[in-house]
Amino acid sequence: MKKISFLLFFIAPSVFAADPIGFSFLRVPVGARPAAMGASFLSVSRDAHAIYYNPAGIANIPTQMGAFGYLNHILDIQSFFGAYVHPHGRGSFGIAVNFADYGDFTRTNSFGEDTGSFSANSVVGYLSYSQLRAEKLLLGVNVKFIRAQLASYSANAVAVDLGFIYQSNIFDNLTFAGGVFNLGRELKAFDETKERLPLNFQIGASKRLAHLPLLYSLTLMKYQDEDLRFRAGGEFTLSKGLQFRLGYDTVGQDQKVGTEADRFAGLSFGLGLTLLHDYILDYSLSSFGEVGSLNRLSFSMTF
Repeated sequence: MKKISFLLFFIAPSVFAADPIGFSFLRVPVGARPAAMGASFLSVSRDAHAIYYNPAGIANIPTQMGAFGYLNHILDIQSFFGAYVHPHGRGSFGIAVNFADYGDFTRTNSFGEDTGSFSANSVVGYLSYSQLRAEKLLLGVNVKFIRAQLASYSANAVAVDLGFIYQSNIFDNLTFAGGVFNLGRELKAFDETKERLPLNFQIGASKRLAHLPLLYSLTLMKYQDEDLRFRAGGEFTLSKGLQFRLGYDTVGQDQKVGTEADRFAGLSFGLGLTLLHDYILDYSLSSFGEVGSLNRLSFSMTF
């Protein structure tokens, strides 16, 4: 029953409200490196995961890059994220896919009798384009094709993400970023009630310190009809090819249930290991407090 409730939250919230915000799986961060930094990745560039966080962040990737990630979600929900970035004259093109399998569920009739099983899944496809302007301004756009499947029912939507990153000279090269995400509409609903996409606006800043091997990042996020959220993350370079990451997302305040595990809700940490210059292996652990924790693995490469 817990898994079914969790599934309805992620895929079909129209069960609970007349004018709901649907497609909640679009809120789930991707990639072990960004997740370890509290998903505060809006103003971080040169990483293929930026397709999800801010498409402007792929504009200054100098070579072809790929990234692949696996997430073992709460209640054994499995998801995969894969991205590829291809540079062009003044920026980059990108493609990505984010797939989640919610598993099999027992189907029952009105008398509670077992009548078989059904499955559920969701998929998001990304087409990205970015440009590097005047060497300091990065611009990017995603077009997203979204589909959710629940037994024999399905819902489809399209959306765009628009983002920028500006590498300023303020405070020794402080980087600013902003964007609007999931701007679009549902094309086909599970039933007669169409859902709103989780539209959100973000602003943020990041900086790599000159005299300390630390990259820090701060992000403010605002969903429609929800309180302002804050994300913060840091990446410490411990040695050549080894990074330690730490982050916090105020979404952890919503996950507290009054137990000892509450103190960890919203916290995340992780490690990154560079192998043979062109291959990067990342791991992260994100706490949901009493609900559980999420383990992510990602692999990136340049070629």
